[in-house]
Amino acid sequence: MFHQLGTTVLAVTHDQGEAFALADRVVVMRDGRIAQVGTPLEVWQRPASEFVARFLGFDNVVEATVRGAYAETSWGSLPVPAGTAPGRCQLLIRPTGVRLTGDEHGLRCEVQARTFRGGLGVSLLLRPEQGPTLEAACSLREAPAEGDRVNVEFMAEDVVVLGDVA
Repeated sequence: MFHQLGTTVLAVTHDQGEAFALADRVVVMRDGRIAQVGTPLEVWQRPASEFVARFLGFDNVVEATVRGAYAETSWGSLPVPAGTAPGRCQLLIRPTGVRLTGDEHGLRCEVQARTFRGGLGVSLLLRPEQGPTLEAACSLREAPAEGDRVNVEFMAEDVVVLGDVA
């Protein structure tokens, strides 16, 4: 309706789904200051900071030191997107970028919980042998049971370099 009327509307909400559905541009605020501005897709794909990433519901955030195509983290060495600047940073690893492997390669984890998400598949909460817990996403068909041990690898295309260092 607003598009048809050519009317500008400012909507203030804490509901991300509502904001992303209604907005042409999203402004994420923190303590009365702008943390990030962009289209809903830009903000979702490239959160500017740990605060924005966590506000969007992403918990796989870790400090890292980038060296070439890989970063050293508390989860071990993981790939980063091509062109990532070397040095200290924080990384967000989207749950879709934490892939279960069918072999003994990768980070060993125990499945602490699994949540069926309908057509979105299954969300897994993993306890790695090292580092903080991880959230992973997989299909129902490949979802392990709670208590199972699995190995995971990280996909560079689902790693986001955040703009702040803790």
